[in-house]
Amino acid sequence: MKDLPSLSLKASARQITLTVRPSDVEGVPLKRALAYLIDFCFLAVLGLAAFFAGMIINIISLWLLSPLVATALALLPLAYHSYFLSQKGATPGMKIMGIKMVTLEGRKPSLLHAAITTVIFYVTVPVTSFLVLLVILFNDEQRTLHDILTGTVVVREHSVLETTL
Repeated sequence: MKDLPSLSLKASARQITLTVRPSDVEGVPLKRALAYLIDFCFLAVLGLAAFFAGMIINIISLWLLSPLVATALALLPLAYHSYFLSQKGATPGMKIMGIKMVTLEGRKPSLLHAAITTVIFYVTVPVTSFLVLLVILFNDEQRTLHDILTGTVVVREHSVLETTL
C-alpha cells in the first residue's frame, strides 16, 4: 500500500512530535478488538485460577481474608494490562495480533501511564456500552478516547516511528 502523508501528534509539555503514517495504523481497530478478545480469554483463565486459589485462602483463613481476596480478583485486569503494557508495550493479545502501544514520545508507557490508560478504559467502556470506542472512527490516527486522554497511540508492531523535537 502506498504511504499517504503522515500525521503528526504532539506531546505538548515536551514539544516532541511523533510521526504516525497511515500504514502504521492500517488494520489496527480490528486487531485491537481481536486482541481484547484474546486478552479476555487469558484473563478468564487467570481469573478462574485466582478464584480457586482465593477460595482455598478463604477456607484456610475462615473467610477473614475474603475482602482481600475479592479486591485482588477485582484488580486482576488492571494488573494484567498495566504490567504488560508497561513492560512489553503490548498485552499478550496485542502481541499475537502484531500491534503495540506507544506514548507520543514513541516509547512504551510507564507503569503509571499504563495503569491510568487501563483505568480510563475500564471506566468509560462499560458506562457507555462500548460506544466510546467509536471515537476510533473519527480520527486519522485511529485512537480511542482513552488513547487521546492519556497521550498514547496503538500502531502495528513493526512500525518505524519517527520522533522530532
